[in-house]
Amino acid sequence: MSMFLSPGKFVIMAVAGSLIAAGCSKKSNDALSASPPVQPKGTPATVVIHPNEPGIPVSTSFLGFSYETSILPDSSFLTPSNTVLIQLIRNLGDGVLRVGGNSSDRLAWTNAARTAATGKDSLTTTDIDRFAAFAKATGWPVLFGLNLGLYDPGKAAAEASYVSHALGANLMAFQTGNETDLFSRNGHRDATYQYTNYQQEWGQYFQAVRNTLPAAPFAGPDVAYKTAWINSFAIAEHQNIRLLDGHYYVTGPGSDSNITYHTILAPDTKLPVYLTALKNSAQPYSLPYRISECNSIYSGGRKGVSDIFASALWALDYMWTVAKYNSQGINFHGGTGGAYTPIAMVNGMPVARPEYYAMLAFHQAAHGNLVPADVNTGQLNASVYACKDASVEYVTLVNKEDNQDISFTITPGIKATTAQVFILTAPGITSTDGVTFAGSQPDANGKFTPASPVTYSSSNGNFIVNVPRGSAAVVVIR
Repeated sequence: MSMFLSPGKFVIMAVAGSLIAAGCSKKSNDALSASPPVQPKGTPATVVIHPNEPGIPVSTSFLGFSYETSILPDSSFLTPSNTVLIQLIRNLGDGVLRVGGNSSDRLAWTNAARTAATGKDSLTTTDIDRFAAFAKATGWPVLFGLNLGLYDPGKAAAEASYVSHALGANLMAFQTGNETDLFSRNGHRDATYQYTNYQQEWGQYFQAVRNTLPAAPFAGPDVAYKTAWINSFAIAEHQNIRLLDGHYYVTGPGSDSNITYHTILAPDTKLPVYLTALKNSAQPYSLPYRISECNSIYSGGRKGVSDIFASALWALDYMWTVAKYNSQGINFHGGTGGAYTPIAMVNGMPVARPEYYAMLAFHQAAHGNLVPADVNTGQLNASVYACKDASVEYVTLVNKEDNQDISFTITPGIKATTAQVFILTAPGITSTDGVTFAGSQPDANGKFTPASPVTYSSSNGNFIVNVPRGSAAVVVIR
């Protein structure tokens, strides 16, 4: 939970793996040889962990990417031959791919192979076959969006049948319509279109698909923001779905010149309200819920905000907040370009953007169960999250300040003698390049290998971690 206030008990999380020490540029050749305790440098903050009060486990498939259906006809991106992209995804462990977005309600299913005459406004068996091979190479299951914009239950059933057979065990669920709570605004329906209309159409699609695929899995309602639709959908269809989902963006559109990186790093009061609504809608039916499409700024993001290092700090903070509200996970929306995409294509090659490094940090930290902690960050714009597995505590520290370094004193909840630290950093908070996590970047083949960690000893049972302004750290305590 974001700590931009007075002290209190808050839920937090943790990390595992090899790390790089905060405030230290030299790499240790001996991870087992503990260096002396770090001397405090920065505004003081304290963290006291309480592992005897474990909370919910962090989903092992929390991370995810969301792509527009319109990207599937591109034979160079989501293809098994794009081995660098596949490796970048596999670096993150388990996760979920989602295909949908606004274009899912515009591309018409042809039920035939792509030819030279086939337009990019069509979705073909060629596109699905290629994507299915890509998904299988990543090992990630797929949320797949069916076209509800061009209303045709029969065609949707044919599309679902082909997709199901192509993906096989990699099919997680079908979604029916993208952001249907905005169908009137987006020109798919007239101004009278309401939830009851969507519910009727969804039911007809569900029945048509189930007539062809009796065990077809479904998720929904995949709305933009209307939590009332999510709640009504959960009540009506909880027996017919395996996942409840919705979308989230901090602000937008990307063309709004008033949006700066300070906008996305400021405390987000809307997010807890939204997550609480989803959690409360899912909980009575023991349904998992997921933020199936999300990012910093809708309509493609904003250059100078969504593509700079500040977006990594936002993303890391955002992911932990979503996890704290018992969500199954998130899918960052992106593609080959756009300011907010976590992985972009540059000169024909996949390139990790700042948000991707936040995902690496989360992956290293997300182990075991959330545990509470007493956190005192005063009025600093900083966040703290913690987890614990069988014997290790993991703490994530996010310093969103422009001008203040923070010195965290961590009191662990276990008897510990050493701590290792991964740093998420860049040359500056507005940097688009030079981002590293654990002192490393993915290599030319996409493989990510953390640098050798430096291990620090405790000071009177506590650990001091200095987190420079505009950076974050993951601390592994043993």
